[in-house]
Amino acid sequence: MDFGHKTFWASLVRKRAEIEGLMYHVEKRAYQLILQAQDALWVLDRDPDAHESVDCSGYDDESVRRDASFQSTDGDQGAVIEDPLETALREKAIEFREKIRSRLARYCAPSTSKYHAERLEVISAYVRRAIFTESALMFLSQSYDSVMALLSDDNLDLVTLEKIWTAIKNSCVHDVRDAVDDVLRANDEGDYVMVLGGKVFKDASGEEWPLHAWGHMMAIYQCYSCLRSSCKTVDEIIALTRFVLFSQTSLSLSCLKYTNGFDGAKELILAGFIPRTIPLSSPRHSITCTDSGSYCAGPTWEETKSNLSLYGALSLNDPKAQAFVNACIRHPDLMVMVRKGAGGRVIRSRPVVWTSRKRRARSQSGLASVPWEKTHDVVHCQDGVLEAARPSGWKHQQIADCLMVVLVDGGEGNMGDFVRKLVEIWCRVYRVDDREELYCVLERPFVEAGELEKCTCCHHEITFTLPTIHGNVVSAYDSLWGTTPPPWLVENPNQFRLATDLF
Repeated sequence: MDFGHKTFWASLVRKRAEIEGLMYHVEKRAYQLILQAQDALWVLDRDPDAHESVDCSGYDDESVRRDASFQSTDGDQGAVIEDPLETALREKAIEFREKIRSRLARYCAPSTSKYHAERLEVISAYVRRAIFTESALMFLSQSYDSVMALLSDDNLDLVTLEKIWTAIKNSCVHDVRDAVDDVLRANDEGDYVMVLGGKVFKDASGEEWPLHAWGHMMAIYQCYSCLRSSCKTVDEIIALTRFVLFSQTSLSLSCLKYTNGFDGAKELILAGFIPRTIPLSSPRHSITCTDSGSYCAGPTWEETKSNLSLYGALSLNDPKAQAFVNACIRHPDLMVMVRKGAGGRVIRSRPVVWTSRKRRARSQSGLASVPWEKTHDVVHCQDGVLEAARPSGWKHQQIADCLMVVLVDGGEGNMGDFVRKLVEIWCRVYRVDDREELYCVLERPFVEAGELEKCTCCHHEITFTLPTIHGNVVSAYDSLWGTTPPPWLVENPNQFRLATDLF
């Protein structure tokens, strides 16, 4: 490139930068005028960093596989050959368009679900939430009357489609929660801005959600720890976890877990006990011999007795939770510490709630003559341990407004026996005989209310809970967009698959 061409190229680059800067200011000003016309300037005051935007939604971000349908072919002699650059830009635009459409198709509920239409509203609300803080997209949205009208436009350019895809992909779990709340709220009062034919509210309604609402969130965000971070109360944590377990949905478990390898742990959690964790068993009893050193002739025998403990939280609004705690206090094997809320006083079932103690003697046979009650080598629970029972919730902060409980098992057996012991207490609280009946009595009210949808397989006569998402992405795509999916999706329906399908 000679000097003249370099100079001309530099001037073009400079002019392009000037035009892009001008367009940016035009879009920003248009954005302000759009918001001002709706008395919604509060949108500009939102903190863009208020929520994390890490994409752990559970969906892969693969690139669309190029195939022959995307390639331009050379024409015969004399025919017009398409500009390779335009071809590449068009193919890239198609890639982003299909990423958007395929991702949203995966959010759809089964067509047989009575919440199918409601899920479509949530998907639209979710897209509105992704768009309304982007000035360029908000400006563009004024030309369309609905989310589907915008995303069904095959003439959107590469830059626009990439912005839409990035906005959708980078939306966090709190945006999903707000979108669900936009759809389900019974009270339309409050500040809002109209986007693509729907309302985006400034503040959450604060209304209690029906159980199936968590299914909408789980369809879009597939990480249990992130979903927990959107819960503001322990009641919401219980509702979320119940829906996950009842629907048998597989979520990724990055930090917090809702499954454990102990029989009865599922029923324990479903009943409303949210454990910090259920650890593996440690030895309950041990005897060791140590050399006392030069200060005392001969060996010293040491016997250690350890108890198993569980830290957990229950709802302050559930009478069954208080009945469970009272039954634990009465149980001969258990020691209990409990506090109602952060300002409540600590209640102990015994003066000392201990987790381990030791006694020593000059011979192994002499250990039996040393009363456990007189030993001073005791590890006991202080009031502060109840803070560890607080569950992690909103923005990964601990929720103090709950019934904090520390349960210590002074009986025999391992952690599995401890869990089964607690499940038996829940069975007595609910007046059922075993954990299978406990599961049924906990699930039945939600099934009768229609919050959990049951269906029966005609071939095998098996009744199961309807999944939260459509099992056939090709069918969901066709239903959502009213058009046949592209060939690559038909050939490879696992494209943009759920990452949790790999677990």
